Amino acid sequence: MSLKKQTLWNMLPLFVVTLVNIVSVPLFYRFLGSEKYALWMYVLTFTGIFGFMDLGLGVAVGRYIGVALGRGDKDAIREYWGTANAIAIPLLAGMAAGFVALGVWLSPIWFNVAPENRDLLRWSFAAGGLNLFLSYYGQFWNILSQVHLDYKFIGVARTSLTLLQLAVALGIARWTRNPMVLILSATAVAGLQLAVYVIHARKRYGLGLNLACRSLARAREMSLHTGKTMLSLISGALFGSIDRLVVGKLAPATSFAHYTIAANVSARIQGLSGAIVGPVFCNTSISLDRKSAVAGIYDECFSFVFGWYLHVALWAAVWYSLILRLWLGTEVGAAVGTVFPILLVGACLNAIASISASQMGPLDRMGILTAFQIATGLLTACAIYIGWNMAGMLGVACGYLFGRLGDVAQDLYVIRLIGGGGWRALTTWQMVAGQGGVALLFLAIYRAMPHGTWIPATLAVLHGSLVAGYLILRHRRP
Repeated sequence: MSLKKQTLWNMLPLFVVTLVNIVSVPLFYRFLGSEKYALWMYVLTFTGIFGFMDLGLGVAVGRYIGVALGRGDKDAIREYWGTANAIAIPLLAGMAAGFVALGVWLSPIWFNVAPENRDLLRWSFAAGGLNLFLSYYGQFWNILSQVHLDYKFIGVARTSLTLLQLAVALGIARWTRNPMVLILSATAVAGLQLAVYVIHARKRYGLGLNLACRSLARAREMSLHTGKTMLSLISGALFGSIDRLVVGKLAPATSFAHYTIAANVSARIQGLSGAIVGPVFCNTSISLDRKSAVAGIYDECFSFVFGWYLHVALWAAVWYSLILRLWLGTEVGAAVGTVFPILLVGACLNAIASISASQMGPLDRMGILTAFQIATGLLTACAIYIGWNMAGMLGVACGYLFGRLGDVAQDLYVIRLIGGGGWRALTTWQMVAGQGGVALLFLAIYRAMPHGTWIPATLAVLHGSLVAGYLILRHRRP
């Protein structure tokens, strides 16, 4: 299966989740109300901080199993996998307990929560701990399927289970109006997903827990790479939600809810880049002995991803006010629109940087990746602080966008390291000029006509369809 097909299968659940979540956001907001919607977002924001929960072991075992697969060493695969399970189960259980303890203690102090909702917030964190354990341990088995390049199975399984979770969550939100019960429903689906992965791995790859194959030598072998990855995960988790942590501390719950609607839509669209992480990471691990192949992987993915994210950013910049008004209503749409297009452009830049970040692990440059993450995070934090004091929510959004300069610098480092094209390729800037010209044309037409609803909506669909059709034709070759 080609790299593009692997990416598309891996993108299927992410695309479905993004589409359904964007549609469901106003429903969750309406069912829960602004206060409890904000409380739900507080838990999810804190969850993002625990992105280092496996301490980098998942990435490390994926790399080493990928190398072993490239060499055809089945005994090493069982030893790496058994060792990873022996370490991961107690590690993730302990980290989940730490998440609950910190959440119960700190969240009512940090976030602006009404006194009557503080106990509900604490119980929501308790439910979130179990969900965190099952989700992260499920990711270990997901990595096992990815490194076997079994992306069709992943796409079908994750899409089905995600749709099930969202359907159940909407029903629960309407019936109970309780974020804690929402988190418990997500926990049940995470447990079901883990069971599906385990059954498939036993049947397809002949791998179970394999604890009898655990090896101290394999643990030592993976430890250095795990340590470097752990630092990267900690820095990424710490700075990945810095904007929402600032807003959650300083802004009232209603303003936080409006900001997180924009941030979450941006994060969902950015999250589509997760579809390329597995294929890039695994194929790079298998191709380490051929530098030209590594550069080819980067260039192929950059060419595929860049055009689509450029289209999303430019299309949203032209039509965001219309889209938000139709989606959220006039009042909420206007509040969200203050920051939405800026956050979305920043999210697109961050998504493109996922390609270079995915190659750092196989290239054994995790220390450099951590340095970029820390520098980008500090730049973003300073810019957000200055922006907040100068222009409130708008300033926070601009600060977040300014911080994406660190992501571009990371891309340029990897491009130079492997001899790739990416931002340095002429075709990249030809794409910018072409799509930019089309966006400016539609913007001029939009501003020159009366701002009703149906004619601008038709133009927005036409703009999106024309460029999307061009991109599909451009990448139709295998």
